[in-house]
Amino acid sequence: MMGSNMIGNDVIEVVAEFVSVKAGIELWMGRHDPPLALSRQFSVGRASSEAVRIAYESWVDYEKAYHSAGGRVSQIDKERDALILAVREAAAILVRAKAGGLA
Repeated sequence: MMGSNMIGNDVIEVVAEFVSVKAGIELWMGRHDPPLALSRQFSVGRASSEAVRIAYESWVDYEKAYHSAGGRVSQIDKERDALILAVREAAAILVRAKAGGLA
């Protein structure tokens, strides 16, 4: 998403935050001492997959709307707002998973 010319800086900022949270949780899992129990790794990994799915599905909807509008971003405010909300929710899922309150 971040390299796309279909989104503005407002969306890029939210996506960058998500990427940062996702990278942070991966580092946390890999560096945890003592290593996380397999069940905890699985639950965090499952939450991570769910977060990526939510962000991706919203991106696909946004991309379809963008193309349907002929690239006129002023006509897809609803989809942009939905994308921002979805990516924020995806980041929140990761934060909750790390804290132990899964998805």
